[in-house]
Amino acid sequence: MNLVSDAFWQQLAGGTWFRQGALLLGILGMLLGLAYFIHLRALFVDVGERIEQSRLLSSESADKTRRVQVLAGSEAQLAAAHKALDAALWRLAAGGEPAGLLEDIAHLGHEHGLFIEQLERLPEVVHDQHIELPMQLQLQGTYVALAAFALGLARLPRLVTLEDFSLIPVDAQAPAQLRMQVRASAYRARVMRASGAAIPDLAGIERPAAHFSRSPFEPSRVQRQRGDVQGLPLEQFEMVGSLVRHQTRFALLRAAGVVYRLQLGDGLGRDNGRVVSIEEGAVEVAEEVYMVGKGWVERSRTLRLKASAEAG
Repeated sequence: MNLVSDAFWQQLAGGTWFRQGALLLGILGMLLGLAYFIHLRALFVDVGERIEQSRLLSSESADKTRRVQVLAGSEAQLAAAHKALDAALWRLAAGGEPAGLLEDIAHLGHEHGLFIEQLERLPEVVHDQHIELPMQLQLQGTYVALAAFALGLARLPRLVTLEDFSLIPVDAQAPAQLRMQVRASAYRARVMRASGAAIPDLAGIERPAAHFSRSPFEPSRVQRQRGDVQGLPLEQFEMVGSLVRHQTRFALLRAAGVVYRLQLGDGLGRDNGRVVSIEEGAVEVAEEVYMVGKGWVERSRTLRLKASAEAG
């Protein structure tokens, strides 16, 4: 063995420089491979396991963060629900005697300029936890005033609900004045709250928005427009443009300084005209005219865009 080793080293020492370098690199590679299998492989496996554990921990941490956020949101919703419940219980207990509600109704009616024609208390209705105090109301006034009155009832500290509405004009010739019949119900708790109980903060409780639309008994702008465009002769209209909205094309026609927006099927002119076609630069109108010897016949007329007509 020693002879072989000595011969190997002698041969290595007597070889060329290139051969010696190649042999040394080979020996170094064998040593590195042996070290990898003995030590580095186990180290790499351990590092891979730790990376996987770190990924799992990060995923668990993110999941716990999401759960905390959901829990915080749920707690906030629960706190808001408790607040609303406390406010509702307080409002239920604040019902007091019916005389107080009658005073509130009379005050609201006077504040909004309403004439209270009827205010009749109905028999009380006893429920498990509360008592219902119904009454029948009949009031007269404008649509805006009646809407403001209903909104005022909703904003009272006590609980009040309105149902069985009936709204009709006082005079068909003057639709601005309306008569409203409604059943209003107030509520009070069967067991009154302690006199020293704290009043909850009602600032965060959602209130109805004070937005009133026009009276349903007054003619709309569209109805007035239809009357206008059907009361003018077709010769007075000129096309000034068109527009597309929600895949529907509208024609813009001007007459007497007013621009009207029309769509297919709208009436136009005095001869029972109706819009049958709308293009970007032209509107086709079909009219019914009486011709001697032929009777009522349909006539087609076209209104072209003013700019296009001048350009041509």
